[in-house]
Amino acid sequence: MIGLLKYPAEVQSILNQTLEDALIWNDIIDLKPIPKYAFGNILLLGDAAHATTPNMGQGACQAIEDAAVLYDELLKGGELNDIFLRFEKRRLKRTHFITNQSACIGKMAQTTNPLMIKVRNAIFRAMPESIKEKQFKQLYNTDC
Repeated sequence: MIGLLKYPAEVQSILNQTLEDALIWNDIIDLKPIPKYAFGNILLLGDAAHATTPNMGQGACQAIEDAAVLYDELLKGGELNDIFLRFEKRRLKRTHFITNQSACIGKMAQTTNPLMIKVRNAIFRAMPESIKEKQFKQLYNTDC
């Protein structure tokens, strides 16, 4: 397997024992964020509303946040269309941020250009902790 020398010995050992036909290779399809989730009495949630690349591990997390926000809006009551619009208003900005960040991280992480890899790694090493902390807060601070 390509690039195994960069992994710790334990990981390399596991990968060496893995049969090639046991590996699943699928393309990652990047879907652009859609501008709305509420369509009258129909509401899109989870991947139907905001499918994201797996680079941040946020797919299921965002679906759980959707459920929490929808529950909160249902408790407030009102017409279903209004509940769905309130949900949409609360979720659009955050889910677009997560989806766009994940796509960006994927592009940076998956580059194969040796020069770009060196530049990327140097930037991440030099990045101030305050920027990393800000990104962390954007990801994990929610209104749910």
